[in-house]
Amino acid sequence: MRRILMTTVAALTLAGPALAEWNPDGPVRLWIGYGAGGGTDVQGRTLSKEIEALRGWQVIPENKAGDDGLVMSAQLMAEEPDGQTLGFAITTTYDFAPMNSDSLAPEDFTYITTTAGSQMAVLARSESGWETLDDLKAAAEAGEDIVWANWGTQVEAGAEIVARALGIDVNHLRTQGGRGVLNALVAMDANVGWGGGVQKPLVEAGQLNILASAEDKPVVLAPEKPTLQDMGIDLNLGYQYIITAPAGMPDEIRDEIAGVVSEILSNPDSETRQFIEKQYPPAPIVTQGKALRDQILTNYEANVGMMQALTE
Repeated sequence: MRRILMTTVAALTLAGPALAEWNPDGPVRLWIGYGAGGGTDVQGRTLSKEIEALRGWQVIPENKAGDDGLVMSAQLMAEEPDGQTLGFAITTTYDFAPMNSDSLAPEDFTYITTTAGSQMAVLARSESGWETLDDLKAAAEAGEDIVWANWGTQVEAGAEIVARALGIDVNHLRTQGGRGVLNALVAMDANVGWGGGVQKPLVEAGQLNILASAEDKPVVLAPEKPTLQDMGIDLNLGYQYIITAPAGMPDEIRDEIAGVVSEILSNPDSETRQFIEKQYPPAPIVTQGKALRDQILTNYEANVGMMQALTE
């Protein structure tokens, strides 16, 4: 069976300081596609502050949460591609979520730069005693109701793929972002869920256990835990954080914005870089220009195949 979800493992090749050939004509709005308090929100707000300090641009972050980033993306698509309005979300907002929309397509956006990669993992409360997916399976077979917290359609499909591979039934609970998954687990509204990296404090505090990695390699917090692929489940849900704009943005504007972000992320004293190193280790992931666009379009086609396979 071919790999269901292809991802590009971007090398950390950070560009040097960009020449200031373009400057915004007024405030830049950075629309964050998820709610307050999650990893996307913290990154977006910290990066906005550092861009303003570095370039003098006024960058105004604003949360536009909903429907796995589609709420923000639908509004972004209608804006002028002049660099005054940008989006900040995750790559699945563009290489998966458009499948659920009649009005959006991956080609509707300019892809500027990624900033970091996920640490996707299957999580459970420590008090459950579950350490592995086999423990989850045993609990389900013993009659325990399994409620899986998901923040979007793609990870919900992934949860269903894992459940089918284990031969168990799960109930799906939709949350608002990764922080919503953690809240559902802590509040005992769900007993299993996905974490993309924001789970780090609760794992380190012993409140949550990582059962398996949903990346193509073990996650940093639990290097001893297998990947889903190690267990014969052909699934990789890793993603990157991404800055976008409406389609048609001139290359010089795209490259100037990308260069500013690269300059910040290449600075070891950058607050944004330090947040990424702590929350999404080991370091920033920067992919830009044509390589980033090609990554999005390739992954979109792979995700279409994944959803088709799920319905067979």
